[in-house]
Amino acid sequence: MALQFFSMFLHPSRALYLTLTCAVLGVAACSSTPALNQAGELQLEANVATSNSLKILTGSRWEQVQPMDGSTDGINPEMRPALQLDENTGRFSGNDGCNRVMGSYQADMTSLKFGQMASTKMACIPGNDSVSRNFADALSRTTAYRLESNYLILLDAAGDKLLTLRKAGSSAPK
Repeated sequence: MALQFFSMFLHPSRALYLTLTCAVLGVAACSSTPALNQAGELQLEANVATSNSLKILTGSRWEQVQPMDGSTDGINPEMRPALQLDENTGRFSGNDGCNRVMGSYQADMTSLKFGQMASTKMACIPGNDSVSRNFADALSRTTAYRLESNYLILLDAAGDKLLTLRKAGSSAPK
């Protein structure tokens, strides 16, 4: 009886189907099951959200729109502090209102930390030297960020706003 049972699988067409079925089941068994995060969501979705947030952060040039001291005085557009973060190298570059600046950074979905910053030492237009110092100070104290529409808001460890930057090329709300 057992021989009759096994002989039905030895028929060439059945043997092919059996082999293919085993192969498909073997591949399915070896594939990993997506992990769930603490909220019970697929980890893949969280990675996509992180990736999108980082793509926006690193795929844009950000220009300062509000002086750090909270004053309503406009910033000279030609000397406006600005940043660009390079996702591939983990480096940032831009200007602080007087000098070109560059350095390293680390970022994830909510945290952002700038490493030691290097800058050129050019003469500064009177009045812009405080903008330059305040910009550098804000970067050194940044530990987190928040994206709101076309705005990047740099935050300190207490969650207080240090600096507001707008995506270059976007217009201010009316």
